Amino acid sequence: MKYDESLRTPEARMKEAEKIGSQLRTLRIARGMTQSDAAARAGVARSTAVLLEQGDESRTLSQVLRYLHALEPELTLVGLLTNKSAAVRVFNEAPRVHRVYKPKTSAGRRKGEDATHGSQNGGKATSGSDVGPSSEVIGTRKANKDPYDF
Repeated sequence: MKYDESLRTPEARMKEAEKIGSQLRTLRIARGMTQSDAAARAGVARSTAVLLEQGDESRTLSQVLRYLHALEPELTLVGLLTNKSAAVRVFNEAPRVHRVYKPKTSAGRRKGEDATHGSQNGGKATSGSDVGPSSEVIGTRKANKDPYDF
């Protein structure tokens, strides 16, 4: 029968478990491993790896140590908690890429675009010279056809 360990574990110990889980997650990401790969190397299920990285206090010490060994065999648990991993230090010092999102214009249309035709000229008809490639360009494309173009 399983017991809810959180009811019997002091709050300070719960925070320590979360810190261990967070450090394991950071180490795994710093080493460039997926949860599935790390779990397979440790001999645990991926769901157990998720729980380990969340700091679930009901995971056994053996599971924590096996997971740590799968991520970085020479690193001890004390080394994990004191940031002795070179991979984690490099990962934490690396500059982060921040994505910039441009605000969309109204209804996703570009400025000056006609709502019915999507053209820049307000939906006016264009002359034949403005529409499509010329016959010279088409002839050149056929002459220079790529043998791998199917």
